Amino acid sequence: MKLIKPYFEILEQKPRNIIIPSDMEIGPKMVRQELIDTVYRQIEIAGRTCYKSEDKITPDSAAKFVERMVKSGHGAMLEHGTVYLFLTMSSRQQYFKYCSNPYSAANSTGEAEKGTWNGFVTTNYRVLVENGWLDDLEYICNPGKEHEKRITVRFVCDRGVSHEFVRHRVFSFAQESTRYCNYSKDKFGNELTFIIPCWADSLALQEVKGTIINHDEYGNLIGEYYYHLTGKGNPWFKPWEITPERNFIANLQISEQLYLELLNQGWKPQQARAVLPNSLKTELIMTGTLTQWDGFFKLRDAESAHPQARELAEPLHAEFRKKGWCE
Repeated sequence: MKLIKPYFEILEQKPRNIIIPSDMEIGPKMVRQELIDTVYRQIEIAGRTCYKSEDKITPDSAAKFVERMVKSGHGAMLEHGTVYLFLTMSSRQQYFKYCSNPYSAANSTGEAEKGTWNGFVTTNYRVLVENGWLDDLEYICNPGKEHEKRITVRFVCDRGVSHEFVRHRVFSFAQESTRYCNYSKDKFGNELTFIIPCWADSLALQEVKGTIINHDEYGNLIGEYYYHLTGKGNPWFKPWEITPERNFIANLQISEQLYLELLNQGWKPQQARAVLPNSLKTELIMTGTLTQWDGFFKLRDAESAHPQARELAEPLHAEFRKKGWCE
């Protein structure tokens, strides 16, 4: 069993630092393909989070991964690939379809009558695939100040907090799957990882972790808790003072043992997960526009927010301010 603190990571979608051979001309086509590759890589990062298969990412794996997502109809992962388009007078007719698309943001400057019009579209790869608009990748660009910027964040938190975050339905989500992840495998260290609550005594948790019960004492522990909770009879197995930290750790240990035993008895991960608590560590990828993130912060970085939600939202909000993404 492993205990960790929650944290977040901003996953900026940006081109790699690639080395171009000196005898190769850097033309618009090459630049455009590199921008498309950034979209593919963002989609792969989000998609592989679900199955914790990031170890399969290679320099050229993203395009093939996206192709599989498209063929399988797994459109939710495609949403994490943000596409920025720059349109001019010659491509102005492409602009209007994005104005009426609920998953896109469109803005324009200048005047068409004077030939000074420019259009700026923020959308995602799923919109292009499902509407048959992939040809518009011809207009892909880096985001400018006129574009509505989209930001992707990876949260490492407990399942309870993730349940609150996914209520912000305007976002795109990808989450570590307890249905497919088998935590008894070597890639997970053959153990479960849990999140330390911000209100708990972290030192006390670490001190009691691994010292409460072993496999042979597990049955006695259940009996002790039965007597303690029901008040029936006199408890006879009493190796410690029952503190909140010991209660918490005991529950985690029992959950882990039961989960692993159910897998050993033939249950699949999607079945054995039924005994896992909310404190189980999960990874949640969220992608949304700055406007959507502003709505997120108003709820999750408020004094009334759940303490564990604000534990993540408050420093993330500060980071957004530092980057000039919000006030």
